[in-house]
Amino acid sequence: PWDRNPIIATMGAGSLAYIFTTPPTPVPGTPAALVDFLARFDFDRDAPRIFGTNGQFTESPMALMSPPDATNPMLAAFARRGGKMIVYHGSSDPVFSVNDTLHWADRLQRNLGLAGANNVARVFPVPSMGHCQGGPATDQFDALGALVDWVEGGKAPERLVASINPANKELPPTWAKTRSRPLCAHPQVMRYAGGDVESAASFRCANP
Repeated sequence: PWDRNPIIATMGAGSLAYIFTTPPTPVPGTPAALVDFLARFDFDRDAPRIFGTNGQFTESPMALMSPPDATNPMLAAFARRGGKMIVYHGSSDPVFSVNDTLHWADRLQRNLGLAGANNVARVFPVPSMGHCQGGPATDQFDALGALVDWVEGGKAPERLVASINPANKELPPTWAKTRSRPLCAHPQVMRYAGGDVESAASFRCANP
């Protein structure tokens, strides 16, 4: 479909035109028009429009898409209400850089201390996952269930267990259909502890 263009030319072009620039740029929804829009995008002229506002769009795309308190996160009001936040982000996301999310988490941990930040928000990078799913990754996990357990049961998630989607055509052929991996809360990383390399039980989350 879509003349077999990659997802960045189909989903990415439309979102860039209508979401990430103010004012939005009307683009026909045909494959040729989307590719032409990307080819003509001028980074000197058009990219700054991510910070743009006008009478109709009073919040810039950057402000809309940035995490709370992006430059100096404290999450004070959120924490006062007893809020809990689980953030996951694919390390191969072509739309949003995982590094921006991790920098936000680092600033939050610097402001509140690791224990204080972990009491409010936990960030789980997903190795090799693309935008929300896909890629050569274990991209199937229950973050919502973990959030419910945290909010309603007081059980903070130290790690999430992720498995593969057997229908994912981007998986390496050498991977077992039962492969699972732990997703570790930043700044911890996954370490092999011994045993079956296809099982999450063979890995631990450790400080880098």
